[in-house]
Amino acid sequence: MTGTLVLKLVDTKYLDNFLKYGELHFGSTVSYREIEELNDNIGIGDKHEGVFSPTVSYSGYYPHNALKGLPDSISFKYPANIFCVTQLHPGIETANIIRYDVIKDLYQMLMNDTDYPKTIVGFKDFNIVANRIERRLNKFNGGGPIRNLKAPVHYVKREYMAEEAQNIAESEWKGRIPLRLGSILAANLVKEIKFSGEYEYRFVLFPSKGGLEILKRHHDNIRIGDLRDQAIVIGSLDDLVKKIEFSFGTHVE
Repeated sequence: MTGTLVLKLVDTKYLDNFLKYGELHFGSTVSYREIEELNDNIGIGDKHEGVFSPTVSYSGYYPHNALKGLPDSISFKYPANIFCVTQLHPGIETANIIRYDVIKDLYQMLMNDTDYPKTIVGFKDFNIVANRIERRLNKFNGGGPIRNLKAPVHYVKREYMAEEAQNIAESEWKGRIPLRLGSILAANLVKEIKFSGEYEYRFVLFPSKGGLEILKRHHDNIRIGDLRDQAIVIGSLDDLVKKIEFSFGTHVE
């Protein structure tokens, strides 16, 4: 993740635990789906979170009434827990310069949910943090062919989400697991284009039964150790601009 800016939005109530213990919340995809389905909160929730929904079509050879009871859509889900950060690529999201309006929009997007106080945290070298996350996650799965995922989220139109998940699966597993299963897992790295302003990078955990029990006991939190040597607390838009300018040795225009 060299050459990118990585940020994490942290509930201020849990900021001390985040910094002192590296306590990361791996929310379940079930909970993110329920947020929208139950509360209609599309700012955080997403009813399509981690859902693989391939297109269903019929040949038309049989009479219409023969199709009664057959589904017009299907969906598959696999239990997953995700930790996400915001990853910005100067030169991609920001054209050839780091534009102030892009940074301002990003800041407002991060802070737009007023349900609870929050703090933006940046990182000196997120590669160090990412390596610690990976090592810790390896203790939560069963060691089989289904491994955890880490990658930027792919944002596409709703009708192309299943196809994109399948493309990711083909690249990620290269036939080591059935393509449909791989596509269901990879759906956790695909979101609808309307969420593209989130610039998400995800760590996706597929816990074993034992790992899931540990997660439940700790309220879906995983500790990776003290982050105070890597974390930078960002208290304002000006702080964010200064962090970007320092990180990339350039000026926000």
